[in-house]
Amino acid sequence: MKQSIQAVFFDFDDTLGDRESYAYDCAKAILKENTEIADPIEFEAVLQDWMLWDEKGNIDKNHIARMLQKKYQIALPYSDLNTYWDEQLWKYCVPYKDAKETLTYLKEKYILGVITNGPSIGQRKKIEICGLSSFFAKENITVSGDGEHRKPDIEIFLDACRRAGVQPQHSVYIGDIYANDILGSQRAGMQSIWMWSAGNRKQSTSMPMIHSLSELKDLL
Repeated sequence: MKQSIQAVFFDFDDTLGDRESYAYDCAKAILKENTEIADPIEFEAVLQDWMLWDEKGNIDKNHIARMLQKKYQIALPYSDLNTYWDEQLWKYCVPYKDAKETLTYLKEKYILGVITNGPSIGQRKKIEICGLSSFFAKENITVSGDGEHRKPDIEIFLDACRRAGVQPQHSVYIGDIYANDILGSQRAGMQSIWMWSAGNRKQSTSMPMIHSLSELKDLL
């Protein structure tokens, strides 16, 4: 893999950014704004349910609002929780602890880029807040909110490769959601690495898997 790679592209949430941490902090702030739950154990129970319903960010946030109402009779005041969530989430963003060290290592050898789904302003703010902007040329940050395509559509991957001046087969993509990141990048002709930080995850393919960004130093 090392010899043929010219560019390394990353997903952001749960790949470079520790989404589990900042999604928790954002949900906690929203609940504190809108509830008066005195018992800390009860409050944590509601918060942990929110995190379960969130499904790593792959669920309509209005579903979470409906579940809060149904199970706990908590009525959030937002007409669209998705919009409010996107406006707030980036404020809590933190990178994985080994993100900067790993990117510093990789930047000496490869073109680096980001390919991420989400609203343009919010995703770019996350990169900035995490202190990672300097690792990526502006043209190598591809956000679905800027265009017509979202992962796993191959066009968003191919567009990123074109703008970086590399062929897909000479690029590798690292991401955590198999259906979006691995399937999409594979269909685009890229090499792929599955990032799964939450322990072992069974798979029926032989897709390279890492559990932390620092493992990329051995693979790349």
